[in-house]
Amino acid sequence: MKRFILFSKFVFAQFILLVFIFTHTACAVEPIINSETQLEHGVEVVSVKGDWNYQIITARVPYIGIEGDNKTGLARLVVPVRQLKENNKLPAFCHVHYEKDIGGAKKWAKNGWLVSTAVYTPADGESPIDAALGNGYNLARAIIQWIKRIPIVDKTHILIDGGSQGGYMALAMSADLFPVIATHADVPVVNWAYNFAYFEANRGIAGVGKPIDQSPMPVLASVIGLADMCYKYFPKDLNHECWHYLSPISYLNLITNPVMITCATGDMLVPIEQMTQKYVREYDTQQFPEGFTRDFKNLPFCSLSKKVFEELIPEDNYEIFLLQPQKNSFEITREMLINNKLKPKARPETADKPWSKTKQWSLVYLDEGGPSPVAGHTKLEWALSPDSFTEYYKTASLSPSVLTVDKLEHLLRRYNGEMERQILLNNGNPAQRLNYPQLEQLDVLISLSEFARISEEHKKHLEETYEQSSIKPFGSSINEYLLKKATI
Repeated sequence: MKRFILFSKFVFAQFILLVFIFTHTACAVEPIINSETQLEHGVEVVSVKGDWNYQIITARVPYIGIEGDNKTGLARLVVPVRQLKENNKLPAFCHVHYEKDIGGAKKWAKNGWLVSTAVYTPADGESPIDAALGNGYNLARAIIQWIKRIPIVDKTHILIDGGSQGGYMALAMSADLFPVIATHADVPVVNWAYNFAYFEANRGIAGVGKPIDQSPMPVLASVIGLADMCYKYFPKDLNHECWHYLSPISYLNLITNPVMITCATGDMLVPIEQMTQKYVREYDTQQFPEGFTRDFKNLPFCSLSKKVFEELIPEDNYEIFLLQPQKNSFEITREMLINNKLKPKARPETADKPWSKTKQWSLVYLDEGGPSPVAGHTKLEWALSPDSFTEYYKTASLSPSVLTVDKLEHLLRRYNGEMERQILLNNGNPAQRLNYPQLEQLDVLISLSEFARISEEHKKHLEETYEQSSIKPFGSSINEYLLKKATI
């Protein structure tokens, strides 16, 4: 009997192993998404892997670089197979700039999102990471344009997500592309002129290049090199107007969808001073090296950028949520930076971020007092997630009001191969922000046709907005039939 039981266990284990292998192999054999072989400069699927309920797809994405050169980048999709079978189409959770690992992507995929992210190689590989203001921007928009061409994607439910440089990118992509159902931007740079002026003012005292245990401001010191990556393309003179026009504060009129922004009063990398004057907290100057400053009013940078974010959006269009430290929160110390295991075992429980259903802008401010020298984006340990925000916009109806005259004219300029504003590179040439002409036109046509198909109200709104536009590439009027014909 004992031998029989052991044999039965062995057979069962082998059966489970075979099921595992079959499941994973079967998913890899039949890709849900294929290469765009019929499209010039189309995306090439390079690997497909089955992972239980998920299909993980890696693809090569051609795009035009900021200097006008032909480039390729890599992107990864995590597709929830069961939810796709149930719904036929999936909303897209587009994580921009920094690479989201597969585990992090699955958090959203298990809730029914198709999740996209850029994938990066080492510096000598095919697709190394570049600054968000450089080729990072062009790759991010090329990936989202591809997402909108995928048949299984619900083009009217595209949510853009990112943090830090990626937070900036989430805002930038929301301005540039359409339609976007919602945006989640963590600690975004909204004012590059101020942020780099802050970097430069403290470059000499931050301890750049020193070990964590010796650097006066170790996390700040580790990111100051980002400015140098951007000076490769744009003038080092932060009074130059290009830094204003590169910043989200210069194109807020093009961000028309609901947005959640999270900032911290103790942020040492993206100071909250660029967002607000009211919630700036004092800090102990004795803790910092002599000469440390983050003074928005007195730092030297482009005069066009001398307004904080809150001054640039209508007061009745945003709501501020001031969050106090969570239970079991603690201040992050230098020792914890060196050894993460030194953090207390008792941690904050993950809480849902608050947001407004009636205001376009939900501004979530983490009130943790003034910054400390060793802080990164936060001084304290926090555990927050935009769960209800993302869940709501997974199925919420796209409002007709997201298509404004400014937004439509921006899209029509793209269709015509024109950039909103030409920003010159150090070499004297304009920074290229458009993709290949046929892909730009196709993206605009997909955007407007999908919008028009939502309802008669959306179709009528498009027609009326087009009549008000000063740019009319489709003649005196526009309609769904014309867009459909143009797509073909």
